[in-house]
Amino acid sequence: MQGNSKAPVPTLARLATYFSVLGDIEKQGIAFINSSKIEDRCGISASQIRKDLSHFGEVGKPGVGYEVVRLRKHIGRILKLDRTQRVVIIGAGRLGQALAAYPGLTEYGFEVAGIFDNDPAVMGTPVSGLVVRDAASMHALLPELNAKIAVLTVPGPAAQQAADMVIEGGVRRILNFSPAHIKVPRSCMVRDVSFTQEFAVLAHYSED
Repeated sequence: MQGNSKAPVPTLARLATYFSVLGDIEKQGIAFINSSKIEDRCGISASQIRKDLSHFGEVGKPGVGYEVVRLRKHIGRILKLDRTQRVVIIGAGRLGQALAAYPGLTEYGFEVAGIFDNDPAVMGTPVSGLVVRDAASMHALLPELNAKIAVLTVPGPAAQQAADMVIEGGVRRILNFSPAHIKVPRSCMVRDVSFTQEFAVLAHYSED
């Protein structure tokens, strides 16, 4: 991960977990919940939950706990999930198309504003209500799309060029699904997601 944040990334990751868990709790009609019950649902210790929430000014009521709706809204504001975040996907292969169609993005306020590829065979084809655009036009179109986050689902050799193009287009936050390490200016942030690395870790612990 590269870039700066107002809070440590591990803390933000835990807040995102609480946000998701509280969403499920809210759907069940539960009005209040304590840190121990949240621990049961997410596996993060109750003491860590209380520490994280108190850091952002949230203290549960003794004997009652946290008000679910209010707490989730507060965490949403911290994570900036209380507004629409526009996203572009670079790479219209199977993974890119699956992400474009994933309903969980809209539930969190993320809107896929565009999808790009450099393969003439897929340019102009429809994907989840969008039309795949030529990646060569990306740097010119990104300001119009007002995207804040770019998702790279391109092969490793194409990742650096794709990252350079989205940065040229004004996007400073990148979620990188490619196997390549990409270099970006200090003003940018990259989060790497590697399925193969996770499989490798699980393989090590698998039974012979």
